[in-house]
Amino acid sequence: MKRIISIALVALMVAALLVGCAGSGPAGKYVVKTIDGKSVQEALEDSAKESGMDLDELLKQAGIDNVEEIITMELKDDGTAIMDVKMMSTKMEGTWKQDGDKIAITMEGETANFTLKGNELSNDEGEPKYVLVKK
Repeated sequence: MKRIISIALVALMVAALLVGCAGSGPAGKYVVKTIDGKSVQEALEDSAKESGMDLDELLKQAGIDNVEEIITMELKDDGTAIMDVKMMSTKMEGTWKQDGDKIAITMEGETANFTLKGNELSNDEGEPKYVLVKK
């Protein structure tokens, strides 16, 4: 009887570990949270001012309904990545690889390095600095 209880407890612990790990990896859809330390809203307002328009005009011109979706990134379980930059009507495909908390995303022959912290990806180099959050 003790053996059956022990096996049952081990099975429950393994199941709990698997549930805890599910979805915790980098695969998923991300939306931009900040650009150069500013909220997406602030960054877009600045961009609109530089272009001599207000934010609503800029978003309408770019065909964007939701400022959060100006840049989306999808990391798929098979190692492929898709980035959609709605502001520029550009969609790019590539690959990604994980090494610990580092994520290397390669698109169009260029590799960008990101750090994964919880459900956020932030680029380690280059300008502008982005923080993307998993939806």
